[in-house]
Amino acid sequence: MAAATVGREDVQTRLAALRDDVLAGRGGALVLAGARGMGRTTLLDALPACGSVRFATLTGVAAESGLPWAGLQRLCASAGIAPDTVADVSLRGTALHQRLAERGPVLCLVDDAHLLDAESLDVLAFVARRCARSPVGVVLTTMPATPAVDRLAGLEVVRLEPLTHDESWRLVAARVAAPVAAELVETAGGNPSDLLELADALTAAQAAGRQPPPRSLPADGRGRGAVIRACRGLSDAARALVLRAACADPAETAGSACLLAADPVLAEAQRSGLVCVTSAGIRAASPALAATVYAAASDTERREAHDTLAATLDPQRHRASREWHRACADGRTDVADRIAAAADDNPETSALAWHRAARLTPPGAVRAERLRLAARRYWTEGRVGPARRLLWQAREHAPPGPTAGRVLVAAGEIELRDGTPEVAAHQLMLAAESLPADEAADAFLLAAEARRTAADGCGYAETASRAAATDTLVATHLSGMAAMFTRDHAGAATALRRVLDEAGGDVSGALCAAEAAMTLGRPTLAHDRAAAAVARARVGDQPTLLPTALFQFSLTSALLDRPHAAVEASGEGVALAVASGQRNTAAELDVLAGLAHVSLGDRDAALAHVASAQERIDRAGLRRAAAVADWVRACADLLDDRPADAFRRLAALFVPGAGRSPVQVAAIPQLVESAIRCDESDSARRALERYETWAESTGTGVWLALAYRCRALLADDPQAAEAWFRRAIELQRSGGMTLELARTELAYARALRRQRRNREARAVLRDALRLADDAGAGYWAAQIRAELRAAGDRAEQAASTSTENLTPQQERIVRLVVDGRTNREVAERLGLSRRTVEHHLRNIFVRLGVRSRVELVAVVADPPPRDV
Repeated sequence: MAAATVGREDVQTRLAALRDDVLAGRGGALVLAGARGMGRTTLLDALPACGSVRFATLTGVAAESGLPWAGLQRLCASAGIAPDTVADVSLRGTALHQRLAERGPVLCLVDDAHLLDAESLDVLAFVARRCARSPVGVVLTTMPATPAVDRLAGLEVVRLEPLTHDESWRLVAARVAAPVAAELVETAGGNPSDLLELADALTAAQAAGRQPPPRSLPADGRGRGAVIRACRGLSDAARALVLRAACADPAETAGSACLLAADPVLAEAQRSGLVCVTSAGIRAASPALAATVYAAASDTERREAHDTLAATLDPQRHRASREWHRACADGRTDVADRIAAAADDNPETSALAWHRAARLTPPGAVRAERLRLAARRYWTEGRVGPARRLLWQAREHAPPGPTAGRVLVAAGEIELRDGTPEVAAHQLMLAAESLPADEAADAFLLAAEARRTAADGCGYAETASRAAATDTLVATHLSGMAAMFTRDHAGAATALRRVLDEAGGDVSGALCAAEAAMTLGRPTLAHDRAAAAVARARVGDQPTLLPTALFQFSLTSALLDRPHAAVEASGEGVALAVASGQRNTAAELDVLAGLAHVSLGDRDAALAHVASAQERIDRAGLRRAAAVADWVRACADLLDDRPADAFRRLAALFVPGAGRSPVQVAAIPQLVESAIRCDESDSARRALERYETWAESTGTGVWLALAYRCRALLADDPQAAEAWFRRAIELQRSGGMTLELARTELAYARALRRQRRNREARAVLRDALRLADDAGAGYWAAQIRAELRAAGDRAEQAASTSTENLTPQQERIVRLVVDGRTNREVAERLGLSRRTVEHHLRNIFVRLGVRSRVELVAVVADPPPRDV
């Protein structure tokens, strides 16, 4: 597929279907409506020929739009038929349709239909409405909001909307460095043609990210010429409105009267495609169009636009903006300090004000600092592209020393959250060399986070070692965490206890305290500190840390056996991270949500979250998230009764040098379970020894209980196993565990059943069922009910064959199975994968207490009587 059609796959499919309909004699018509550069022409050019279908092509020409029948004459020439001379539209349309059908199958591809003469367009519309059940088809493309759209009434219209961020990224990501791609995507505003022109115009330095990319369309490109022609074709009033929109930022004009205009003027400007009208007001269609329109205007036009904006903006809310526009109108450059003084008056325009103050500031350290402040505020708003661009500019002006270091810290944090963590770590380490001790410590803390995100244990240790020179609490924290990673539990405990005692009250301090508490085996305190970090990030001046705080809150919730809270926090965190341009953080939160879902037994939701994050994990090298994703997949394998697959996945996390250390210890209980179920007990014992060492060093009941459950599963002696189970249950009950306690009781009951102690097993299982139901864990409740039936529970046996508790999807699968369909046929009928059907059938067997498709058919066809 051509790069230029990225994001238009559904339209290509629709065009191909229409072509095939024409070949089959069914005919049809379609209108593609999209603004300049949205791919109308590209889609027609990309439509491949098929069989005997002929293409008759026509492109509207503005110079002939006033010549009656000019367009129709050219179409007939392309189709190889003689034009008619009758003046009546219906008679001429009927004759054209008949002649095309005789030459058919033929598909008419009419580009820029809005530029055709009215008579030709009316005839083509007449033909298009009558193509059904004939070997003729018509595709017309047009600009939206033009008179041509009204003439095409009654035809199916497909609107070519701006590309999404991800679609735009796919278009240019392979051509340029990732930060440059992000900037180009924002500049183009979803216009694929503009995006490709901007990418093609980059110099080598710009493509590599060493210099800022251009903001306006290339001088020799088709886009710039089209924009200028569109501007010149407007009335004076409409052109002035478009220029004001180009001069203004949407944040400063929302709700303002500065872009108001009479309805005809507004409609004219909108038809040009140069502005967009939204609920918030009028704005330029994209930053690239705004810069291009502004560059093409005369000095007089620009000054008039700025003067109008300065006169109409609210003097209280927009003090900095008024100073800027007044300075531009008067040609002054001496107001930078006044704009800077008012920059933080209005949070909605603070970034813009600092940016403008920087533009009017002479080169040097002050300009670099103002650019950095503007970038920080754009970053706070989630506008990653402008933030990166301004930091590039700041680096050019920052002298060596603290100013340059602060610029690098800001760039490194963005790289950590939305770029490549390995690159971020080096940026932040370099920044620390130029900063005072306290600021250097903050840079080292971010660098350490980048190392952990990339699962780089050696890099983390190096970061901790270099941070020691700052002699700060951050240095103590990093040394304690590094000691824990090297299994120096005593050294880690000493350092991390100090962190807990002395951590500050800001978001970063709360996050450090949460991490320290978790590592020391105090999960309840860790959860409390994570909650404090969330609260402080919501109301403080560090909103960019809120997704990270929610990550920590979700993690501690999951480890405290609160999966629903973990799911909710992760979901909020993903939404915030995406909105604030933190795609790496969003991916990490997504896999954490998957971990919470899989603990509830919700395999499909868990794997969906992992799949959602996988592309970002691969692109950015998020090896910590990759490890958690593999952990989730292994847990899903266990739910699907594929312990060998789970064991292989988990064992891979322990390969030396695999960079998977972040989850190695935490995943050991699942490794032990999978190893036991596929006769790898020796491997399970070796792994469990490591887990026990860690759990005992923390003295934490939550983790000791999991170790005891693993010991019970491994024990050959039934009495020893029972003793381990009881110890685990006691710890989990006293620790307020719910779902993990239910799972331990389920495992214990199975051991009792193997000893034919069914009565005791039933008592344990009834408590486990209550816990699983309370936790909203349907999968585990079904497992426990199945075990209760096997243990002879009469109430469960009586209810086991009822289909009332099946989900609608499960009921559909049951009906198809009873009708004799194979799993493959069921999958095709319902649009599912075979693996998904097999997963559903396993759950159905458990719920109905059957062991095969034969038993399922028998039970559903002839259910036993129910007690009344």
